[in-house]
Amino acid sequence: MKLIINADDFGLSESVNRGIVDCYKEGLISSTSIMMNTPYTDQAIELAKKHDIKNIGIHLNLTYGKSVLPASEVPSLVDENGTFHYVCMLGYYTQYLDAKKELKAQIEKFLATGLKPTHLDHHHYFNEIPNILKAYLELAKEYNLPVRAMDENARARAKEMGVKTTDEFSFAFHANGVDISTFGVLKSIFWKRDITLEVMATVGYIDDYTRTQTNYLVREDEIAVLREAKEQGYFDDIEMIGFGDI
Repeated sequence: MKLIINADDFGLSESVNRGIVDCYKEGLISSTSIMMNTPYTDQAIELAKKHDIKNIGIHLNLTYGKSVLPASEVPSLVDENGTFHYVCMLGYYTQYLDAKKELKAQIEKFLATGLKPTHLDHHHYFNEIPNILKAYLELAKEYNLPVRAMDENARARAKEMGVKTTDEFSFAFHANGVDISTFGVLKSIFWKRDITLEVMATVGYIDDYTRTQTNYLVREDEIAVLREAKEQGYFDDIEMIGFGDI
């Protein structure tokens, strides 16, 4: 089996950035993805270049912070202050063309840094909204980039369009809680199969600022579990890869 452990939210905060870099250097993750619209995006870009992080994708975002494009260009995505609608409202407001314009702008902003993206993935679960999934996959095809596909529908749509993705996806940390038993379950299901699997991770250190930006505060617990999994040999008989290897 070939395994991608991708750390989301690179750029969310200084402490999350440090945590992701430490995990990458320790071999606890094999990939990460960067948010392009945060106060710590530039720092994440600098760290990626400094530490030569090769497996880095674009963490496309329509639910956190402000849009990359002026609010007047994507009015269905933002409120009167130019801030994205929260995820639970995304399907009610978002228009396909606005979503595609904003996502394309985030991709172009990444490309302007000189980094080479390995893939596209997404903040929160906008793959569940048909018009946004359509825009996401069309852009993946346009830029010839693999994608995260979280469910069978997204994988089937990607395959139909000739967009690469993994054979399987797991958000077990989020679904089952952060525990070493997660890797025991994954190993029993996937390890002996000839597939590619993405496990989504949300690692990072927690400081006071980070607490104001996210309610997902078990990021350090994820780091501890990944370290334990590595120490117990869960990764010894598999190949850790990035999206560019699928």
